[in-house]
Amino acid sequence: MDRYIRFVLKRPVFILVVFFIVTIILASGMVHLQFDTSITAFLPISDIEYKNYEKVKEIYGDCDTFVILNIADKNLWQYETFGRINDLIIDLEGFEDYNQTLEQDRIKQLDQLLEDPTITGEALLSNFTDDPAFKRLLVRKLEMIGGDPNRLSSRIKRKLTSAVVTANELKSEEMIDDIISPFTTKDITGEDDALETVNLIETDSDGKRLLPKTDSEFQAFIAKLKRNPVFKQGIYVADAKGNITDLGIVIRFKDMSNSDPIAREILEIVNSHKELTITPQGQPLVYIWINNYMEQDLARLIPLVMLVVVIIFFINFKSIRGVVLPFVTLSMATVWILGLMGHLGVKITTVGISIPILMIAVGSSYSIHILNQYYADCHLITKEGKADGLEHAMSHISVTVFLTGLTTFVSFMTLASHPISAISEWGLFSALGIVFAVLISSSIIPAALELLPHKSVETKVCNGKKMFDSPIIDRIIHFMTIGAIYHYKKVMAVVLILLVVSFIGLFKIQVDTELLRNFKKDNYIRTSAKMICEKYGGRWGFNIIIDSGKPDGVKTTKYLNIISDFRKWLSSDENRDLCIRRTDAFSDFIKTMHMAMNNDDPAFFKIPDNDMDISDYLEIFSDDDDNSDGRIDQFEPYVDTDFRACNVLARLGEHGDTLLGTLGTKKIFKKISAHLDQVLPAGYSYKITGHPSLLVKSAAYIVNGQIRSLLLTLLVIGIMILFLLKDFKASLLSLIPMTVAVIINFGIMGWFGIYLDIATSTIATITIGIGVDDTIHFLNTFRYYRKLGEEVDAALQHTLQVAGKAILFTSFALIFGFSVLGLSTFKPLILFGLLMMITMVATTIGALIVLPSAIKLTKVRLVKA
Repeated sequence: MDRYIRFVLKRPVFILVVFFIVTIILASGMVHLQFDTSITAFLPISDIEYKNYEKVKEIYGDCDTFVILNIADKNLWQYETFGRINDLIIDLEGFEDYNQTLEQDRIKQLDQLLEDPTITGEALLSNFTDDPAFKRLLVRKLEMIGGDPNRLSSRIKRKLTSAVVTANELKSEEMIDDIISPFTTKDITGEDDALETVNLIETDSDGKRLLPKTDSEFQAFIAKLKRNPVFKQGIYVADAKGNITDLGIVIRFKDMSNSDPIAREILEIVNSHKELTITPQGQPLVYIWINNYMEQDLARLIPLVMLVVVIIFFINFKSIRGVVLPFVTLSMATVWILGLMGHLGVKITTVGISIPILMIAVGSSYSIHILNQYYADCHLITKEGKADGLEHAMSHISVTVFLTGLTTFVSFMTLASHPISAISEWGLFSALGIVFAVLISSSIIPAALELLPHKSVETKVCNGKKMFDSPIIDRIIHFMTIGAIYHYKKVMAVVLILLVVSFIGLFKIQVDTELLRNFKKDNYIRTSAKMICEKYGGRWGFNIIIDSGKPDGVKTTKYLNIISDFRKWLSSDENRDLCIRRTDAFSDFIKTMHMAMNNDDPAFFKIPDNDMDISDYLEIFSDDDDNSDGRIDQFEPYVDTDFRACNVLARLGEHGDTLLGTLGTKKIFKKISAHLDQVLPAGYSYKITGHPSLLVKSAAYIVNGQIRSLLLTLLVIGIMILFLLKDFKASLLSLIPMTVAVIINFGIMGWFGIYLDIATSTIATITIGIGVDDTIHFLNTFRYYRKLGEEVDAALQHTLQVAGKAILFTSFALIFGFSVLGLSTFKPLILFGLLMMITMVATTIGALIVLPSAIKLTKVRLVKA
C-alpha cells in the first residue's frame, strides 16, 4: 500500500486523468441501466422444486401467473361501451397472435410518412383511420414519448419509430397465451349427438366480432353468460340478486420468466382506454408498480443523500476541499458501480436499489477518515515538508482504510453465493462497490492534496484554529470515556440485559416474501388486489397436480369425482382459512359437455355416472389443436398429453385486509397436503407447485442464507483481525460490537413485527461490514498508543479522542444518509433506512463504549508486557 501511495503522490495529474477517464467510460453504462422486477429474481432457481415447476410449465403452460382486468361501467350494457371493450381486447390480441406481414406493412407506411418534414401528429394519425388498432398504438406511444404531438420534431420521430419497432418485436414474441373474456371465450354446446364450441359473441366472415346492439341482443348475451356456471367469477361478476355488474378479462402468458416488457405494455394499453373504468391486478403488474416506485425513489433520494453527506462534510471539515474531495470520490464510486452494472447488463432489483445509497453512505466514511488524518497530521506535514509529510500521513491511514474495506468486502461477498439471484447480485456488486470506494478515495484524495496548496490549511489548522472541533462531539466523547473507563462493569451489565431482551425478540421474527406487504393498506396496489380477490376469487394462483398413475386415468368417473370433491373441499366454508375462492380444472369441461348433451339442464352440470359417457364426449368433441399435441387447446392448462394427470388451478385470495404472507401460505399447503394424503386412493400421487409455493421456498433460503452468511462473515473477519493484531483475545473482542448490533437489530425486528424479507435480509451483513470498520479503527489506534508506552486507561482516552471523533463523524454521515430513506414511498426502503439508522447507532456505541469496556474487563493489552 505504501508503494501505491508513493506512486499516487509522484504522479497526481496522471492518477486524476486516468480516474476521470475511467469514470466517463463507466458513466456511459448508466444509460443502459434497467430494473429487474421479474419473478425469477426472487426465486431459488437452483432448487429442485423450481426445476420441477419448470417441468410443470412445459406441460401446462405458465397458467398460475395471470393478469385480471376488471371492467365496471354504469352504462355497461350499451353498444358504445361494448365497442370500447372490444377495442381494448383487440389491442391486447395484437400481442397474442402476430401477423408479420401486417406489422411490417404498418412500419413501412409509418417510415414513409415520417420522411415528410412538415407532417404533424394529427396528419400522421389521419393516415391510419382505416387501421384503428395501429392508430391507437401510435397515440399511446406519442403520449408516452411526450412533447407536442402536433409538431413532430426529428427527435420525436426517432423516438416514435423506436417505440413502434420495440412494440413490434414484443408482438413477435407472442408472450400472451390466451385472453379469456366474455368477448373471446367459447362455450360448449351439444346437438344431434355432437359437441362443439361456439363463440359467446359471433364473428363475421372477416373475423370481426358482431357486438350486441339492441336490448334483446344484450339479454340473449347475458343468458349465454349465465348458462355456464364456470363463467361466474371467471369472466363476469354478479351481485347478490344475480345481476351482472362487472366483466373480467383474464390474460394468461406462455412464459413469465421475464414479465416486465409485456406487463408494461398491458398497463400502457389499459391506461390508454380512459373511457373505461378498468382495475388491473396480477403479480406481473405488482412487480411493475414496485419497479416504478424504485425508479422514482432513486431519482429523488440519491440527490438528498448526497446533500446530507455534503452537510456532514462541511460540519466536519469547514473547508471547500473538505467538501469537494469526498463528494467527488463518493460520486465516482457510485457512477463506477452503476455504470459497470449497466455495461454488464445487470439489472437493479428490489434489493439492489440500496446499492447506490449504500455506496454514498459507506464511501463517505473512507473519505472522512483519510481527510481527518490529513488534518490531524497538519503539523507533521508542515514540519517534514509537504511531500514527505503527506506520504507519511496517507500511508498510515490508507493501510487502515484498505483493511476496513477488505473486511467490508469479505462481509458483502458472503452473500454472492446466495441461491436467490437478487440477493447474490447485491452481495457481489456491493462488494465491488466497496473496492471502488476504497481505491478511489485512496487515490483521488492524496493526488488532489498533493496538487492543492498546503499553506491555507497550515494557516487555519497549524496556527491554532481547529478544523473539526465541536462542543457536542466533545461532550459525547467525554461521556463515552467516563462510561468505558470508570463504569465498564455497568456498561457490560446493560449490554447483557439488552442482549437477553433482544434474544427474546429474535425468536419472534417472521420471515415473509409477500410483496403486497410493502405497501400501505390504502395504497392502490393493496385496494385493487382486495377488490379482485373479492370479485374473482384471487389475484394469483398455484398448481395442484393430481396424477392417476396410468394413461387415460383422467377419463374415468372415479378420478373426476375425486377432483370434483377435492375442489369443493378447497372452497368450502369449513376451509375458509385456505383462502381459495375459485378453482379451475379439466372436470369443468366434462361437466359442461354433460349439461350440453342433456338439453342444457343445470342439474346435469356434474360428472357423468359412467366412464363410457366421458369417452364418448371426448370422442365427439372437436376444437382447435394448434400444436398437434393430442390435446384441445382449451384443455392444455388442465391435463397432460397422456390424460394421466390433471392440474387443479387454485386462486389465492385473502379475506379482508389481512395478507396471507409466507407463513399463511405455508399453512395452506400443509393442510392441502394432509388432506390429499388422506383421501387419494392407492396409486395416486400429487404435487403442489407455482409461484406462491416457490416464494415459500425462498423464505427458507432467506433464513438459511442469513445464518450461513453471518457465521461465515464473523469467522472470516475474526481470522483477519487475528492476523492483523496477532492477539486471539483481541480478535474475539472485535466481534463483540458487531454481534451485539446484529442481535439488537433482529431483536427490534422481532419486537416491532418487522418481517425478515428479501430487502431486510441484507441488513445484518451490512451491519457487520460497516461495524468492523469502526472496530478496526479503534483497535489499531488503541494499539498505537499502547506501543507508545501509555497505560490502558490513557490509551483508551486518547483513542476515544482521536479515533472516536472520526468514527462519530462517519457514523453521523451513515445515520443521516440512511435517514433520507424515510422519505421513500416504498415501504421496504423506509424500513431498510430505519433499521440501518438503528444498527449504525448500535455499532457506533459498540465500538466506542462496549469495546473499550470489554478491553477493561478482559484486560487485553495488545502489546507484550
